[in-house]
Amino acid sequence: MVSRTALLLAMLAAAPAAAGQTTPREIAEIADISGLAASPDGRWIAYRIERPSTATNRIDVDWYIAPADGKGQPRGLGRLGTALIYEVGVVMPGEATWTPDSRAIVVRALVDGRVALWRSEVDGSGFVPIVVGDGDIEGFAIQADGTVIAAEGPSREAIARAEDAERETGILVDGRVDLSAPLYRGGLVNGRAATQRFTGDWFDRAPLLADQPRIIRVHDMATGSARVASTAEAGALPPPLPRASAGPTAVLKAKLQASGVCFEILGCAEGSRRLASTLPLADGRTIVTLRDRALRETLYIWSSGTAELSPLAATDGLLSGSRDEDSPCAAAPDALFCVEATPSTPPRLVRIGLDGAKTIIDTPNQFPDSDGLLAETIAWQVSGSRASGVLIRPKIPGRLPLFVTYYRCPGFVRGGLGDEYPLRAMAARGIATLCINRLPGEMTAEAGYKLGRQVVEAAIDHLARQGIVDPSRVGMGGLSFGSEVTMWTATHSNLLRAAASASVSLEPSYYWFNERPSRSMFVDNVQRYWKLGSPDADPAGWRRLSPSADIARIRAPILLQLPESEARQTIELQSKLATARMGELHIYPLAPHIKFEPRQKLAVYERNLDWFLYWLKDEVDPDPAKSPQYDRWSKLGREAKSSSTDRTQSSTSAISSSR
Repeated sequence: MVSRTALLLAMLAAAPAAAGQTTPREIAEIADISGLAASPDGRWIAYRIERPSTATNRIDVDWYIAPADGKGQPRGLGRLGTALIYEVGVVMPGEATWTPDSRAIVVRALVDGRVALWRSEVDGSGFVPIVVGDGDIEGFAIQADGTVIAAEGPSREAIARAEDAERETGILVDGRVDLSAPLYRGGLVNGRAATQRFTGDWFDRAPLLADQPRIIRVHDMATGSARVASTAEAGALPPPLPRASAGPTAVLKAKLQASGVCFEILGCAEGSRRLASTLPLADGRTIVTLRDRALRETLYIWSSGTAELSPLAATDGLLSGSRDEDSPCAAAPDALFCVEATPSTPPRLVRIGLDGAKTIIDTPNQFPDSDGLLAETIAWQVSGSRASGVLIRPKIPGRLPLFVTYYRCPGFVRGGLGDEYPLRAMAARGIATLCINRLPGEMTAEAGYKLGRQVVEAAIDHLARQGIVDPSRVGMGGLSFGSEVTMWTATHSNLLRAAASASVSLEPSYYWFNERPSRSMFVDNVQRYWKLGSPDADPAGWRRLSPSADIARIRAPILLQLPESEARQTIELQSKLATARMGELHIYPLAPHIKFEPRQKLAVYERNLDWFLYWLKDEVDPDPAKSPQYDRWSKLGREAKSSSTDRTQSSTSAISSSR
C-alpha cells in the first residue's frame, strides 16, 4: 500500500514547474523596491520592498538594510504600514533618512490611518514612532545634531469637519470642483476616503485644506521636546516627492550635449539617448544614467579630469532607484545599489561595483526563468523611424493571436502603462502580447493617434511576416494616451477583433464636465493639444476626434473598465456602445486615474484576460460563476456570435500544456 506522503511526493515530482508571474494574481502581487539610501559611514544600504496582497487588499511595506560591501545577507528591520499613493494612483517611493551616527534610519510611514515618522535601529530591534501629530507628517529632515525637522499638515479632524460642513451647507462649484467625481469623500487619500479638489495643474488633485499653512517643528529625539522651526530650519526641508536627481554641472551638460544626449521628455531626435539621472560620487566623479529609445538604461562614470563617459553597466531594462526610470541609484563608497528590472527579470536589488562587477542583493519576486515564456525587446521600422516594444510569447509553434498595448514599456512589463492588462498571463494562455513604446516627438493629439495606429499596424505586419502572429486575431487596450490610440485604431481601421479601454475618451461630455470660467487651463490644454474649441464652436473637430461620434465605424467590441469619475465623462460612448451591443462598462469607485488597490487590479486583470481569450481564441473559463459574462458577451459584436457553450472551455495554460 502506498502511503499518502509517498503519493503526494510522486504527484509533485510529476507536476510541471510552477510558472512565475503568469496568472493575474501573481502579476497583481509583484513586489517593487524603492527608498534606497546609503548610511553616512558607508557601511549600510537601506531599502524598502512594497508587497501588494489581494488577500488583504493592502500594499504592505517592509524595510531592510544590507552591508554595502556586499559580503553579508540583508537584515529585516520590520514591516511598517502600507504604501502611500500619489493622487494619480502611483505608489510613492520609500523615504529613509539615516541618523548622523549611522545607527538608525527614520522613515515616513502610513500606519493605522496616520502618516508619522518612525525610527529603527540597525540591529533590527523594531520600529518605534518618534513624531506623531494630529495631522499627517508631509516632509522631514534630520540635522547634524540629530534633531528632526518635520512639516505637519492640517489635522485629520479639521479635514473631516470641513468635509462634513460642505456636505451640510452645499458646495460652491468653481474651477476646483470635479463634477464627475463623488463630491463627498470620493477619493482615497492616505488610506482614508476623502474629498478632493483640483489644484489647477490639469487633473492634479489635493484634499480639502491642502492650501493651509503647514506646522513646521524641530523635534529633539533625546528629550522628546519640540519647538517651532526657524525660517532657516524650515528651509532645510527637502522638496516634496518625487525628488529629481541632482542636475548635471555646466561642464557635464556641455559634454552630454556634445555627445548628442537629449534632455527633453519629448522631441528627442531619432537615435538619440536621453538623460535619465545623474548621481555625484564621494570622489568627485559622477554617475550618468542614459536611456535609449527602447527605454534601456546604461550607467556611465564621468570625471571632469578626463572629460569622458566610461561605461559602467548596462541592462535590457532599468537600472534605477525604484520603478521610476528617472530615479537615480544609491551610491556607497565603493559601489552603486540599483533596482534592476528587465523584460525577463522582475525587480531585484543589485550591487554594482565601481569596477562594473554586479552582485544580486535581494530578489523579492520569483524569477520567471522557467515559465515557458520568451520576453524580449524588439524593433521595427515605421515611416523612416525605428519603433520598439517588449514582446512576450509562449515557446510554442504556430501563429498566435496578438494583444497590443501602447504607450510606455520600461523594465519588467506587467500590463503596459498603469498595469491594466496581464501580459504574461495572456502569453501563458497562448496570446502573444506586445507593449509598444510611444515614438517621441512633439505633435498634436490627432497626429499622435495617426502615428500610433501606423506603429501598431507596422508591428502586426512585422510579426506576421516572421510567422509569429495571426493578423486576423488582434486585440488592443490601453490607459491614458494609450487608450486614446486604442479607440482611434478601433474607429479608423479594421485591425482589431476586440479592444479595451481604461480611461476617459474625448467627447463633448468630457469637455462640459471640465469647462468653467475659473478653469481656463483646461480649455487652453484642449486647444493646444487637441486643437479644439468648445463642442459648440468646433462641432466638426469634435466629430472627427470623438469615438462616440460615429459608433458604426467601430467593428471591434470594446470592454471599458474605468474609474468612477472618468466613467461619467465617457457616458456618451458607453451608452452608444451598449445600445449598439458593441461593448460594456465596469466602474471602479474611489479609483484614481491609475488603479492601485490589489483587488481592483486583480479584477481588471481577470476580466481583461477572459475578454481577450473569448474574442481572440474562442475560449471561455468553465467556472460557473462566470457564465453570466459569457452570456452577455455572446450577444455583442456586429455579427451574431455562437453561444458560450459552443466555445472551447479552457482554463489550462498554453505553456503548461506544451510541457
